[in-house]
Amino acid sequence: MPFTCLAEASHCCTVVLPGGEKAVLRRFFRRPKRSMAALLTRQRMDCKGDGRFLYASRPFQLLRFEIRPEVLFAAQWSDQAKGLEIAFEDCRIHGLGAMQNAIRFECTALLVPKQEGVEAQARAVVLLSSDSPLTALPTGLRQRLATQALQLVFARLERRCQGGLKRALLDWIAEDAMGRADLKRES
Repeated sequence: MPFTCLAEASHCCTVVLPGGEKAVLRRFFRRPKRSMAALLTRQRMDCKGDGRFLYASRPFQLLRFEIRPEVLFAAQWSDQAKGLEIAFEDCRIHGLGAMQNAIRFECTALLVPKQEGVEAQARAVVLLSSDSPLTALPTGLRQRLATQALQLVFARLERRCQGGLKRALLDWIAEDAMGRADLKRES
């Protein structure tokens, strides 16, 4: 069954990390499991090995539906992109009843270490099956709902980057600085 695009959007945010050297931040992101544990709720994440993870998101409300996304994604360091690449491999959206197979969600993200910060870029798409009963809804309404869903996803991404990821990176920077201070005292 062919799918058509309902909404597509991109989001970019910067996490400011005073004292964060690019090389130190790069070492953090070279281990995808560490990066994902900082970005996502560990209790909802299952590491499948080889940089693949299954994540059961916390439910959120959209109209009268309680939507619970479950995502299988891959995360790996890319020397070419100079950052951690994250790509959804499969996304199941529970809570939509018979319509859940008619909607697809795709997302890619890139976390790039910078001097004293990280730039997070994400691109997401909501697709609808052309034979779905939802095609009976006016196009404008379908697109508004899909755009709302993407805004919720990007708002959650922003909170996670500015919250758990930032805390983990600041701890990493502090540990690195302490390790260097210990080495100087020993020499």
